[in-house]
Amino acid sequence: MSENLLHAEIREVTGKEFAKKLRNQGKVPGIFYAHDEKPVPIILNVLDTMKVLTSESGLIDIQIGKKRRRKAIIKEAQTDPVKQSLLHIDVMGVRLKEKINIEVPIHIIGEAVGVKDQGGILHQYLRVVEVSCLPLEIPDHFEVDVANLNIGDSVTLASLSIENVEILGDPEQPIVNVLPPTVVKEPIVVEEGIVEEEIEEGEEKPAEQADEAS
Repeated sequence: MSENLLHAEIREVTGKEFAKKLRNQGKVPGIFYAHDEKPVPIILNVLDTMKVLTSESGLIDIQIGKKRRRKAIIKEAQTDPVKQSLLHIDVMGVRLKEKINIEVPIHIIGEAVGVKDQGGILHQYLRVVEVSCLPLEIPDHFEVDVANLNIGDSVTLASLSIENVEILGDPEQPIVNVLPPTVVKEPIVVEEGIVEEEIEEGEEKPAEQADEAS
């Protein structure tokens, strides 16, 4: 598990206009909080924060001003739904001997036989899973191998297992499964502007159609 360092400044001013000004300067407002501590408004560098967010490292170091470094996790990152730019960051300080709940990414590996050979469709229900563990035990990600899945097969949360890490959620919750292919029958056009249903080979025509044919 890798660790990352974020440098933060104490934010003395709040409000939407100041937040907009920060973003124009390549910075993002945030909040640092920890158990039994008063929340501290902070300012983070956008590029440094993005590196941490894309590294999949659960545990980070944060240094606020001249204070000592703290172990922390990024609890929430709010983004603009259109521009996908960072709007606000919540950073939670942690204690190494206290368990925390945190979301861990799920990586799908392999190519399902139900997709490759049977024409099925792979559907992923979960992209992250919530776990409970000590900060130093946070996994970078979970790998789910789908190579042996046939049509109708699935992988559930019950299959995930890492020592000292508790998986939260319903064990029967599917992570991924292989759905049968969707077959769409197209109608047969027999005359301009007239559409009849497709008739399987060997199936008799309805009486009124038989009369018309004669």
